[in-house]
Amino acid sequence: MREELQRITELMDTSQLEQAQQQLIHLIEQQADCAQLHYLLGQTYYRQQQWGKAINAFNEVLALEPNHPDAQSQIDMANSILGYFTPDMFNP
Repeated sequence: MREELQRITELMDTSQLEQAQQQLIHLIEQQADCAQLHYLLGQTYYRQQQWGKAINAFNEVLALEPNHPDAQSQIDMANSILGYFTPDMFNP
């Protein structure tokens, strides 16, 4: 699995996010209890601004590994983006 993760990381580094997602989803089907796979999948969604899917993936990470060092901060950042509101945009 180490080589597969390295290939996925290379895809992510070169912004080939859809290909990385496909490979991650395939691996998750085989190893659904691997928090690292869910975290990487969340990262691909986050980079594509698919906030809901990213949050779901990061929540899955926390379900598998409650003390994951980065998953909660990623959820908080996505929620912050979703909750961004500027009243000046609506009051000319």
